[in-house]
Amino acid sequence: MVDEAKHGPDVTPQPVRERRPGSVVAVVVLVWLQVVTNAFLGWLLLQIAQEDASHGREVPGLVYVTGYVSLIAAVLLAVCAVLLITRRSIWPRYAVIGFQLLSIGLWGLGLVQAGEIDISGVPPVIPVIVLILLAREEMEDWYDGSPHKR
Repeated sequence: MVDEAKHGPDVTPQPVRERRPGSVVAVVVLVWLQVVTNAFLGWLLLQIAQEDASHGREVPGLVYVTGYVSLIAAVLLAVCAVLLITRRSIWPRYAVIGFQLLSIGLWGLGLVQAGEIDISGVPPVIPVIVLILLAREEMEDWYDGSPHKR
């Protein structure tokens, strides 16, 4: 008590919290949009395949594979979206970047397989935006795993 009177109250400095970049929120919102879209389209594909099969029509196995892969992708993206907003580890960022590159690649493969350039296929606008946002320097700094940057 005597020491406090001489030197003032013992005040420990509070750690400074860094402000989360707005790009993080934008990426998470876009990834959740992809989660909802993938889950719905995967479910829809499986429902259509089941309906066709119940009416005796032959359903290619690729339809089922695509439906289940879409559902699995939705779950993985949901996990990454939660980790992107709650933790500052680097692997969810890389996982989302990999998924976006895969989406763009599959879209390009679909164009090549179609044999002609057709604008009816939905261009990968969201994956491109997510890639651009995740490639920004502020995002690299935010998700850098090294402790000296935190």
